[in-house]
Amino acid sequence: MKSKFITEHDLATLANICRVAAERFKEHEAEFRTLAAAPPSLETKSLLPTGDSALRLADQFALQAREAHAFASLFDRSEPFTIRHSGADAED
Repeated sequence: MKSKFITEHDLATLANICRVAAERFKEHEAEFRTLAAAPPSLETKSLLPTGDSALRLADQFALQAREAHAFASLFDRSEPFTIRHSGADAED
């Protein structure tokens, strides 16, 4: 298993990255909720999804925003933590 020492500066950078990502995901969520609520138009040949497809994407972006915010909070607390990947061999 690889390990890396993360400084307080690294944690602040990671928290900022996650906050920016959370904001972007919230913006995407809003855009797809707008697309989901828009009445279908036969004249528009847009590649953007509408209706239920747009709603599913909005829900996914909302989930990603919550997850990014949770990671930002974790990094902001600057408490020791371990990251284990589900595909990696667990070492105790």
